Amino acid sequence: MVAGSVTSAAVPGAPAWDIVVGDRFIAAIAAPAPDAATSALASAAADEAVTIEALVSRVPLGGADAVESFGIVWWPSDSPAEVTAVVRGDAVVDLTSPGGTRRFDARGIRPWHLADFDAVIAIRIVGADAPLDHLGETHDVVPHARASLRASALEWNSPAAPRRPQASASDADTILMGRARPVAVADARDAAVPVDADTILTPRRPAGSGGPAPSGHASAVPATGSQPSAVGGREQPKAVPSVAEGEPEPLAPPPPIRAAPAFRIGDGAPRPITGPVLIGRRPLAPRIPAAGPPPQLIAVASPHGAVSATHLELRVEGTRVVATDLRSTNGTTVHGRSGVRRMRAGESIVVAPGTRLDLGDDTIVEILPAPVVPPSSEPSRQQAAP
Repeated sequence: MVAGSVTSAAVPGAPAWDIVVGDRFIAAIAAPAPDAATSALASAAADEAVTIEALVSRVPLGGADAVESFGIVWWPSDSPAEVTAVVRGDAVVDLTSPGGTRRFDARGIRPWHLADFDAVIAIRIVGADAPLDHLGETHDVVPHARASLRASALEWNSPAAPRRPQASASDADTILMGRARPVAVADARDAAVPVDADTILTPRRPAGSGGPAPSGHASAVPATGSQPSAVGGREQPKAVPSVAEGEPEPLAPPPPIRAAPAFRIGDGAPRPITGPVLIGRRPLAPRIPAAGPPPQLIAVASPHGAVSATHLELRVEGTRVVATDLRSTNGTTVHGRSGVRRMRAGESIVVAPGTRLDLGDDTIVEILPAPVVPPSSEPSRQQAAP
């Protein structure tokens, strides 16, 4: 079970959510939620190995019981600070780090929006109409272990967190990690500056603490000691040799650059996923273009017509690759680490590197890891200030 306390509130007149609290997740579906969905989520409440993909698959997105709004937060490990969030429709997840609180919403992305977050100390699942600056107003204690309830808001607090800091991102560094979908965010450091879709908030260290300066600001490097380096959104210590006053200060070589995830069809060359990718016999772009880069259209041969005209979409959400079956006629078969299964028409799933997607007629799409671009072997040097 992930450590922390859970509280809820029922505000008259506010949108209600049917909530399931599990050992490793919290899920909220706009009320009244389909009984089959809440029952399926409740059956996973005690499953320590449940994945975010399995949780999302329990929420119907089509048919008579289609869910238009839901939010799920999932802890991939026993660390309460590492969280994956998925939202759709009017559901939002407010995430608090030591630097402040930001709101993660769907921004109209369908079928849902997913992102990873780090340094999380508090979470709230609520409707989009709730103000961001009124956290800490849920007082009804919820048993964390496998509870089901209806409420207008639900909050989780890490054991180490103080009771709900007020929303502010003015003291937070922002690490951008999502698809480039600019949006003005009111709780960013500068309200008028557009911020990319997904962010992780990490605290700004006070001057002289040995920590990193906020991004975009210069900082003095101590002559001895350690200098943090950001790796995967986390700070790791790195030794810094002492430098005599007035001498040029050597800087460490830049870290490796991880390029976009990639895929290949059959034995073809790897192709990067830099925007939406549509694969089919005769793929067509949507009539109403979405924000962001235009889709890449890839036509494949299908002698027996097993592959639909526009069969499969690949896109990147946060750090993951999402595959969507575009209601193909003959379906898509997934060969992954957990076995083989068939995607439902219109279903979206997160696909890890090594996953193979069989579209039919021997058309196999393989997901590849993001290649690592080695940095320049020559470290850059910076002239120390006199």
